[in-house]
Amino acid sequence: SGSNAGPRRRTGTSEESLTQDLTTDLRRRTLEKALRIRRDVQLPAFERIGDTRAIAVTWGWIADVLQQRGEVEEALRIHHEIQLPAFEQIGDTRSTAITWGQIANILERRGEVEEALRIRRDVQLPAFEQIGDTRSTAVTWGQIADVLERRGEVEEALRIRREVELPEYQRVGDARSTTVVWGQIADILWQRGELDEAVELQLKRLEVSKQLGDIDGIAGANLGLAQVDLERGDRHAAVPRLVTSFRHFLELQRPDGIAVAGITLGQEMLALGARAQARQALQACRAAAAVIGAANIVSLADELMDTIGDEDDEDEES
Repeated sequence: SGSNAGPRRRTGTSEESLTQDLTTDLRRRTLEKALRIRRDVQLPAFERIGDTRAIAVTWGWIADVLQQRGEVEEALRIHHEIQLPAFEQIGDTRSTAITWGQIANILERRGEVEEALRIRRDVQLPAFEQIGDTRSTAVTWGQIADVLERRGEVEEALRIRREVELPEYQRVGDARSTTVVWGQIADILWQRGELDEAVELQLKRLEVSKQLGDIDGIAGANLGLAQVDLERGDRHAAVPRLVTSFRHFLELQRPDGIAVAGITLGQEMLALGARAQARQALQACRAAAAVIGAANIVSLADELMDTIGDEDDEDEES
């Protein structure tokens, strides 16, 4: 994109960036304060009374804050060297398994996928199954399916979601997690071109999400249905669903949803000649995509905004 496009694109967003800076600063200060309280007040108090479990849990909170600050190595060290031995010492199988899960999360983000997968399969699953924790077993299977799907092992991911994860959630009566898995199965089916079954699942998800008052589920189902509509060339049905989905994701401040719904809505609005609405969707989408590190969406949003330019001010009045 041309260098002259940069400043033009960012006119009118200085207040937004200032607000973002203030929010970031406030969040950083809040984290610092939380860290001080945990380290300087809570830890010594629990150490004085020799409460091993409370000490380990507090260290876990400290590790979480450090991880959010980007101090990943130190967070990993705390999980491995402090938390795990403490939970093992008091025979807390569930907390041990959860801590292993936090280690797996960090490894996954660092790209050490094989080791993360091994931990989930060989350490976490047997532990949760041993103590009969059905819900945690289902969550872990879901995380395994996520990794397999990203690696392109779609058949196995689909099998896990259908035959293992879904029945587990239904068995414990977890309606919200059931709708999430319906959505994940529908996404795979949509990508494979099995559109009728994808629609059927998304409609079920939409209905139950409405009953639960689950805005996230309503937004996700609308996005999934819109994607199928577009696949079938039905722009007329897709656009209202995209608008609903995008608004809900904005309301929830879900950057992943804003990015995906926003880029699709932006393209459709451009195709319909609604340039002002397209620009609005693309600006929000670009900011959200930058937050989650979705470089491909950022560059596509930039390209599309460059095509809009400034000559569409007459749109603003319409």
